[in-house]
Order: sequence, then structure tokens, then C-alpha cells
Amino acid sequence: MFDTIFRKAVVLIGAHDEVISLRETVEGIASTCRPEDVARILVFLAPHATEACLSEANRLAAAGFPIPVAPVREEQADWANELQHVLGQQVDASHAVFWTADLDAPPSLVAFMVEQARQNPAAVIKPSRFIPGGRLPVGKGAYVNLRDALFRWIVCMFYQCRQTDPHLGLALFPIRDFIRFDFREKFMSFAIEYLLCFERLRTPFIEIPLQQRKRSEGKSNISARDRLRFLVPVIRLRFLPKRKLLKEGSDEQA
Repeated sequence: MFDTIFRKAVVLIGAHDEVISLRETVEGIASTCRPEDVARILVFLAPHATEACLSEANRLAAAGFPIPVAPVREEQADWANELQHVLGQQVDASHAVFWTADLDAPPSLVAFMVEQARQNPAAVIKPSRFIPGGRLPVGKGAYVNLRDALFRWIVCMFYQCRQTDPHLGLALFPIRDFIRFDFREKFMSFAIEYLLCFERLRTPFIEIPLQQRKRSEGKSNISARDRLRFLVPVIRLRFLPKRKLLKEGSDEQA
């Protein structure tokens, strides 16, 4: 992949029905990250985002944080292509952070991830619930936690992963590498697709422990059918030739 240097990061926060959690997430990131490290915080709003969530995103954009905040409306429920387009416009940033507005991961972790990226700019920095100091959320339900742990085990064995928590889509990564991937997934399964693309190209992963919490607001918009969809990129990417991971005209060794 490319030689990579760290300039600044841009933080993308996915939101669809959060209000208080969205506010606390933005405030937490803006208060713990330095403007010289983070160019802006983009609230990436789902097409079906609630009016309350939209209003809160606009209020946060007008609040005058040291790090600028801007809402971005997803247009076609096509995360991959729209995120690549948005990130391709961040000319002053070298890295991006994917985050969520549901507070299941503390916003203060973002500042630590950015510091790790400064020291290791070619790596993917991500939280993990499966390393010492991490844990699955208490009170979420034994079945859900067991399901997530089993899925993680299957993926890690299948890929001989460098990462321990591929099911968790939160991560910091180099933008220039990300926008070269030829993504096929359209919805939430994209969250594992992009991490497995980095995995297949043997990108270094640096993990930090996450003690995940049960979301305090809003409901998950991932159906049982959507969860089964996660298996599609897991199987497809395992056997796809590496050159096919990249868009036409991209050189794997660039």
C-alpha cells in the first residue's frame, strides 16, 4: 500500500435516531481531541434519520466547537460509495475515524486512537472487546453476547486475523487506502467488509481494549436478515484474489 503520514483525522459519526447520545458523543470527542489533530466531525445521518436527530445534528453544527461539526445526509442507503465520496473530499485529512452515536463506546477513546495513528500512520487502529481489559456489554443479553463471540471466533479462524474483533466496525484508518477498495456491500455489512479488506492486504492492526456498554438511547436498525448478510462479505472476501479488492486501475503495490 501507500507510504502514509499522519496529517489530521476526520471523525464520522453514524446517527439515525439518537439525540442525547449524539450530543454527548460529539461533545466528548470535541472536548478530548485537539483541533490540530482532528480537522472536523461529520455527523453521517441515515436516510431515515428522525427529525429530532436531524435537529440535534444541526444544533451541534451551530454550537461553535473548537473542532468544526457538520451534518452529512446519506442519500441512497449506500454507505460504502457515499463514505468514499465524502472522505475523498477531505483534502486536509489523511485518516478517518468511524464512530457511532449510541455511546456503546466512550468518545474519549477517539483521542487515544488518533494519538496511536500519529505514531503508526500505516496501521488500522481499532477498539476490541476481546483483548485484556475489554469486554462485551453487561446487560445486553447472554444470547446476543454469545452470538457476537461465536461470529468473531469464526471470522478470526477463517482469516487467521491480525485483529481480534472484526465484527466491531469502529476504527481509524488511512483514507487514501480506504477509497481504493472496490466495496460491494450497501448497508451495515459494509462495516465488516472494509475491515476484512484491510485484513486481506495484511495491513497492521493496533487494538485498544473496549469495555462496551449497552446503548442508552435509540434502537438498533439491524434486522435478523441484515445480520445474516454479514456472512456474505466474510465468505466472498476470503476467496477473492487480492487484486479484485481494489477498484480498477488501482495498484496493490502502490
